[in-house]
Amino acid sequence: MDISNRIREYLGAHGVKQVFLADKCGWSRQKTNTIVCGKRKITADELASICDALNLPYDYFYNRKAVSNPARPPSLKRRGRGKGGAA
Repeated sequence: MDISNRIREYLGAHGVKQVFLADKCGWSRQKTNTIVCGKRKITADELASICDALNLPYDYFYNRKAVSNPARPPSLKRRGRGKGGAA
């Protein structure tokens, strides 16, 4: 499995949208989609930007067979509803 597939799998497993990643990295949606879908090779700087945006170590996507659904990084946790309150 290549790095683009691992990134795409991570995003899907954690409910992270490509638009969120694009905004965090300062990229267009098109560039982000091209990288995530594996339409071109990812550079080391782009991988570092993705890891920074997701609060992951730089080697996170290397040598992984599959994302084993690790805990969601704190900055990506969804906000829950308060007790008894409607959203």
